[in-house]
Amino acid sequence: MEFSKLTEAIVENGKQYEKHFDVKIDMNFATYNLIKEIGQFADSVLVNSGNTQPHKRVDDAAAKDRITQELVDIVALAIINADVYGVDLEKGIREKWVEKQW
Repeated sequence: MEFSKLTEAIVENGKQYEKHFDVKIDMNFATYNLIKEIGQFADSVLVNSGNTQPHKRVDDAAAKDRITQELVDIVALAIINADVYGVDLEKGIREKWVEKQW
């Protein structure tokens, strides 16, 4: 799937989320939820490394799945934030990570 199509699908899913949960995805909602997901990713990394409380430890497959899910949430919320803030994320990625020469 092209990045633009993926972005459109994620933004549309966000609109459905708004209706389903009766919330408004504005700048505060998008920003704070991205930060929350980054924290959950950090926690999943601790779980994956086994560097956490014993009752939080899980097997390797479950730990990797949790990391995957948190990274997916971070990427999707980055796209939602770009939409809310009016940022052309695809252009920014292309300029900063694809076309930039070191």
